[in-house]
Amino acid sequence: MTEKRACATTPAMSRRNFLSALPASGVALALPAAAMSDQPDPVVPVYREWLDARRTWRELADLPGNGNWQDPRSLAAEAREEVAQEAMLALKPTSLEGVGALAALAWFYVSPASNDEADHAEAHDCRAIMAIWCACTGKDGYPET
Repeated sequence: MTEKRACATTPAMSRRNFLSALPASGVALALPAAAMSDQPDPVVPVYREWLDARRTWRELADLPGNGNWQDPRSLAAEAREEVAQEAMLALKPTSLEGVGALAALAWFYVSPASNDEADHAEAHDCRAIMAIWCACTGKDGYPET
């Protein structure tokens, strides 16, 4: 899943450097006013549900007789994943953690086929998503999907 990788920066001002610097430059001020309240971010629990549904589906994928993933438990996990995915897209994050959750969803949509760092270093969409993920979560490595 998540592979440890430092969010490297380069001396030149690149999109990656710019995106990595956003939290330090006050991007949190651009979040809705709800971010300043004691209310939890609505995206975060849905993201956790999405992760759990995906984890369950992967565990069931190799069951004997589930070659086409038609086992009712696999179908139920897939349905949970889709419901959570749509809910994440409908909700507005109110914290950097919520924005990070949406970055993980974007990573899933981009679906990098390789875990080779060199591939991601060249792909602007991957680099941008990883920069947002790292900046919002403080975690190194690939977004958790």
